[in-house]
Amino acid sequence: MLNINEEKINEVVQNIHEAMVRKAKKSGKSSEEIVTESRIFSIICSDFDLAPSKVAALMNSNYGYDMTGEEVIRIFRNRKMANPNERKELFKWADNVARLFKGAMLGKKEKFEKFESLRKEPALKSGKKHDSQDRIAAIMIYENYPEIDIFDDKNSLYLLGNTMAKYFFYDMVDAVRNVYFFNENDGSRAGQTEKKNKLSYEQALRKVEQLESALERTNTMLQDLQDEFDEQLEASKVKELADFFAMLNSEKYGCILDELLVVRKGVDALRKSNYELPIEINGLLIMVKKLVQFVRDSHIEPMMKIDSIKEVSACDIEFCNYEGSPFDSDKTKKVRVISPGWVYKDKDLQISRPKVKEVKS
Repeated sequence: MLNINEEKINEVVQNIHEAMVRKAKKSGKSSEEIVTESRIFSIICSDFDLAPSKVAALMNSNYGYDMTGEEVIRIFRNRKMANPNERKELFKWADNVARLFKGAMLGKKEKFEKFESLRKEPALKSGKKHDSQDRIAAIMIYENYPEIDIFDDKNSLYLLGNTMAKYFFYDMVDAVRNVYFFNENDGSRAGQTEKKNKLSYEQALRKVEQLESALERTNTMLQDLQDEFDEQLEASKVKELADFFAMLNSEKYGCILDELLVVRKGVDALRKSNYELPIEINGLLIMVKKLVQFVRDSHIEPMMKIDSIKEVSACDIEFCNYEGSPFDSDKTKKVRVISPGWVYKDKDLQISRPKVKEVKS
């Protein structure tokens, strides 16, 4: 636990709060999705092994959501942390960063140096630097040491996306460095005070260097924000496409995607039997063919084969709509695929869930 009444720790917290005020002014209006992501991250900070269904349950009880495990998985996929092992690596890294940050706040230079080294490393053992790792590290610090949140900055942090949170995290580092004069030629505060009295010119040069560094960081942040905006724009296009096909396959519009498969299968069966189709319906069949081609060209594909029979366990149908009697433990049932379910193949994004029905013996 950090003693917030200790002078230097309090000064660090004051500086962090000032940085948050600046970031909050620049961030603009935050989306509900960013807040939801941040709350999920905060929940996982206490248990890195939480399953999506458990995360959803805690989101519902802690924040009043009505989420499912499938929705949490979608958010994990969007944030590139669907792999549970990599997700655990990411949060373990953030926890280690937070522990070293505590030592740095206590003025321990060796802890600060280890913190500086670790925070710049990729969080994943594969050598990849995760897009959200700095954001998660900042959240982890507030979760591990809630006593520093005297200005309610944690809730403000939840409003920041990856880029703004990353640069706020950098500001947290600067707050510690500037209070304890880490990385200065003269590490003692007394020596620094003496220089202020005798070497005002050098102090002015250092101030100019700090301002130039701040300007460079701001320019980099603006470019990162533009890149993040472009990614969000692309993601919104994908979501709109997925929502369009999900609507097509909704019960409200007669499950059009499913019906296309049924019609195509029926027509193929008639042609194989040499049945002469009435010329009056040729136009309709051409339209069906074109619609099927449109779906394929959009990279929308069925997940299962319609009318197929499968032997499944309760785990196998966790993400299906199942109709039938309850499963007994360690037992399987035969089911028929009523609706194949659909996925946007390019982004591995599920559009609609498969529907299966128990086949009675």
